[in-house]
Amino acid sequence: MYKHIDTAQENLENYLETIPNKQSKLFYQTRIKKFFNEYMSQKHNILRPLNTINFHDLNTYIDQLESSDAEKLNYFRAFNGFFRYMYLSDNLQSDVMKGVNKPVLQSKLLDYISRVELIQIQRFIKDSNEKIEDRLLLGLLLYTGLSRKYVANLTHYQFSFGNEYVSLFFEFGESTINIPLKSTVVNLVRDYFNSQQTINPFEKIFKIDENYVSEKVKILNKKITGKPLTPTVYSNSFIKEALRQGNDVLTVSQLTLESVHTIMKHVDVEEYRISKQQHILENIFEDDDKIT
Repeated sequence: MYKHIDTAQENLENYLETIPNKQSKLFYQTRIKKFFNEYMSQKHNILRPLNTINFHDLNTYIDQLESSDAEKLNYFRAFNGFFRYMYLSDNLQSDVMKGVNKPVLQSKLLDYISRVELIQIQRFIKDSNEKIEDRLLLGLLLYTGLSRKYVANLTHYQFSFGNEYVSLFFEFGESTINIPLKSTVVNLVRDYFNSQQTINPFEKIFKIDENYVSEKVKILNKKITGKPLTPTVYSNSFIKEALRQGNDVLTVSQLTLESVHTIMKHVDVEEYRISKQQHILENIFEDDDKIT
């Protein structure tokens, strides 16, 4: 065991006191402890004082991890928080993180629903011979762009039947966000409510676990299109189509309850930049053409 493990543990506990969130504490605690228990407990490190830890140690440990790039990045973030704290509290002679290489995540290609698959899914959604719960599930995913976590946990209470439009509402603390629904989805919602003998306002519409919703969607799509499309693919496709129609990033973000950063992943940045610049140029001093 590392000779100075007690001192390391004391510093770690002091650092964790600066973090208010319990889950965040656990994030740092497990990874920092593992570093000391594994790397600093090796024969050639076991006697080294804490203040001799350097960027080479951290790079070596991260590089030798048999983990995904995402998990290596998690270790980098944990180290960044803890060892910066150690430096600022004068327990390290230098800011060792300045020499630590930040792991790079390889961007995954985003999947979208093809035109043929879209038509097949739309036919299924309109087919009254299919179960209304299945049609509603795919309809909500396809026509709202909402992610699985929102759709899977919807309750009857969240549907608002107003005079002008039907919407979904979500409560976030003291604020409420209303999402209007496309007429196709409204018809599905009405069919669903009409099919129920009794309605418990706070009962979930889809009476399955959130994680199984993904499996359910994949099974349905395998049957419909031959491909196990996921809720994420549905959300991707909605966002891509909404942007293709010329809608701005912020509006799409608000409609899908996703961050602007998430929406921007679906934007061809160069194409978007040129489009916006052309719009500016075409409209600036536009009354000039009327001057004679």
